[in-house]
Amino acid sequence: MQPATRSSNQSLGQPLGGTRRDLRHRFLHFHVPLALASALVLFLWMSLPLFQAAGHQAPPQATDPTPVHQGAMHADGQAPRHQGPPPTDGAPLPVDHSGDQAAGLDGIQNRLVVARFTTATGYVALGLLGLTLLIGPANLLLGRRTPVSTYLARDVGMWAAIVSMVHVIAGFFVHGPSVPLGERVLRYFFTPDGAPLTNTFGWGNWTGLAATIIVVGLLAISNDLALRKLEAKGWKNLQRLNYALFGLVIAHAILYGALLRVTSISTLLLGLIVSGVFIGQAMGIWLWRRRHARTPARLA
Repeated sequence: MQPATRSSNQSLGQPLGGTRRDLRHRFLHFHVPLALASALVLFLWMSLPLFQAAGHQAPPQATDPTPVHQGAMHADGQAPRHQGPPPTDGAPLPVDHSGDQAAGLDGIQNRLVVARFTTATGYVALGLLGLTLLIGPANLLLGRRTPVSTYLARDVGMWAAIVSMVHVIAGFFVHGPSVPLGERVLRYFFTPDGAPLTNTFGWGNWTGLAATIIVVGLLAISNDLALRKLEAKGWKNLQRLNYALFGLVIAHAILYGALLRVTSISTLLLGLIVSGVFIGQAMGIWLWRRRHARTPARLA
């Protein structure tokens, strides 16, 4: 095959990662724009009022034993209005000179910021993942050959994996009691008596764990060495786990309440990304079949 862009299967005889010219080209044309675009989206998500209520970091049935004053949140990611019994005369809450109330409010605000950042990184990663699934259909639409791998698809996938890992790490600081991180992580998957957590919150975390395992595996084989060892067919079959990964991420978002507020910007973005990927894939399948249907006629 002779793709329009340099593909990794063209450089099987070159050092791992390609030549210095390849690396410089990838850095300037792929990595820098992807990093800047990701940072810009994160900045806008954290800054614009449009995204203030976009978080869905408290799915239904979430088992968070943290008392309200230690940072619990409503299902839409918003903090409770009061941390104690509401005043009967409409007056502001009295100041707690012991500092407990102030500390509780600070904890709530910190968790809200982390929750918003977690949602933002999740959607950036989802957008990058969706982009990897649209590169092939775009090549077909432009009449280009579709190589086994291109540096563009590989580097977009690499950034999707990086942002996904940031999302996972940040997510562990949103829910749970103020206990050591290891114990808090266990609460995302198991009940206090050790049974697997199988409510909505638990399944949301189990799907997230499965997606994380896949994304780490795909990142590990996204290099020329793995392509040489696995050969084109085996490497491509493993890369098709991208489709399972996309499905798991969508399930994870839904279980975390993405559809609870259908008018929120995050839900609209989810629908846009899913629709774009499905339309792009359907178009790619149609173009691929049409191209291969014409091949025998030309050979004849």
